[in-house]
Amino acid sequence: MNLKLHRNNLLLLLGYALLIELIGLVNGRDAAMIVLIFMMIAVAAHFGGLLLGALIILLNGEAPKAGQWALSALLVGVIGFGLCWGGASVAEGINGSASFH
Repeated sequence: MNLKLHRNNLLLLLGYALLIELIGLVNGRDAAMIVLIFMMIAVAAHFGGLLLGALIILLNGEAPKAGQWALSALLVGVIGFGLCWGGASVAEGINGSASFH
């Protein structure tokens, strides 16, 4: 199992999650919605890129390696979804900016 692939993708996810959270908090107004929208776009692009990579690797005949990429995509999707909502909750708690009720 290639743990470096998973580690690198999760570190990348953490990096842009922190960056997006800081951008949302610096903006102040509607910080939670900014975090939600930008995290959704970033996680979807990351997830899609990993799935596309898995498909390309699978078509090259390396099924075990493609499975690792697909597993990494699943991890990024699940953890990224939680980070998206968690980051929005943090921004809402600090700024009290968004009203999505």
